[in-house]
Amino acid sequence: MTERKAGNSIRKILVGVDGSDKSIAALTWASELAAKEGAHVDVLTSWQTPFPTVELIAIGFNLDMSEFNARPAEIAQYRLEKTVHAVYGEPHPKNVDFIIEEGYPGLVLVERSAEVDLLVLGNRGHSPIIENLLGSVSTHCVAYARCPVVIIK
Repeated sequence: MTERKAGNSIRKILVGVDGSDKSIAALTWASELAAKEGAHVDVLTSWQTPFPTVELIAIGFNLDMSEFNARPAEIAQYRLEKTVHAVYGEPHPKNVDFIIEEGYPGLVLVERSAEVDLLVLGNRGHSPIIENLLGSVSTHCVAYARCPVVIIK
């Protein structure tokens, strides 16, 4: 983990999102902190192959079946847009950027954590069954991130 000197403000916040209510809460919290600190926010979602479409059902997406045939990157884009719209509406603030990256979310977030002052996540995006199969992204990030991590319940 990188160390920050006392008195340094938070300049850049990374928020991992997956479209769940918990990730919306995490982005809301991070956005409020960013407003107080004058910080930049990167909102990141990632996807991996094979893409677990059953996860979409587990976290409450009401998609018609044609969307299950969409490419994983398109579904990731949908999750990102859903989360961002829930927090910011339109248009989004100028201090916010969006990132979609292929890869296991825990690994992607840990890699990018070296570039930010704070990583913010919801405490659970998956159903308990999916989490037991895939592992917890938040647990992985707490263990390996290179910056402080805040988990929003």
